[in-house]
Amino acid sequence: MNTPVVAGLDGSAASPRCVAWAVTEASLRGRPLELVHASMMLYRDGSLSEAAYEGLEEERTRLLTEAKAYALGLQPGLEVRIRLLAQEPGRALVFESEHAELVVVGTSGLENFGGPLLGSVALRLVAGARCPVLAITDGAPDADTAPAEVVVGVAERDRESRAIGWAFEEASLRGAHLSAIHALGGEFGAGREKVEEDTSLAEALAGWRSKYPDVRVSRAIVDQHPARALVAASDQAALVVVGATHRHGVTELALGSVGHALLHQALSAVVIAPEA
Repeated sequence: MNTPVVAGLDGSAASPRCVAWAVTEASLRGRPLELVHASMMLYRDGSLSEAAYEGLEEERTRLLTEAKAYALGLQPGLEVRIRLLAQEPGRALVFESEHAELVVVGTSGLENFGGPLLGSVALRLVAGARCPVLAITDGAPDADTAPAEVVVGVAERDRESRAIGWAFEEASLRGAHLSAIHALGGEFGAGREKVEEDTSLAEALAGWRSKYPDVRVSRAIVDQHPARALVAASDQAALVVVGATHRHGVTELALGSVGHALLHQALSAVVIAPEA
């Protein structure tokens, strides 16, 4: 099934960057691009006149058609669809994630287009998404100038990780170097412990290296808090990839301090990949 790359647009000044990143990902993956704008202001609850609703729909449709034209200017021939939804933006994008390859959003927005993205829409999407989410932070480079470097934070090395697999695939598609980082968050203690951690990290990467032999990989064990280490590494990266797990008995993902720090501070785009 040719599932799309979905871009959630809010009409802010950051929307063109979001579209450009989404175009890049759709092109790399050979997927159609779906541009989505959702707002409860479009929901006909009788609080506005019919003429006002029609005016809002025309305004938001124009936003999407202009975004589509921009996307096609970047990548002529790309299949681009637009969708206007009378729904709460975070809930709408979570639903879209159920049939998407990737959902792309910015981390800042306009209140009159559904509320500030960071702290509401983006965080709700990350918490509930069923596919990886690519968040374009304020510090992220433009899509066409992003470094040929992908960073993946490896927290659990004793089982197959969706985040690691996604990072390898992305590095392969981009022809980029992959840097795998495991941050201990404390003193190493005995030198043997560092060696053991490095061995475990190498084992976690081994299967993926076999699947993606074209990807150049380096690994690092660092004596820093994971958030600090990954934010620092983001300075030279196009993307930093981390996983998020479902809390027991809860459908939402546990993003944790590392994910929150990256969404607020990273100098690259950030990918949150839900683990099984």
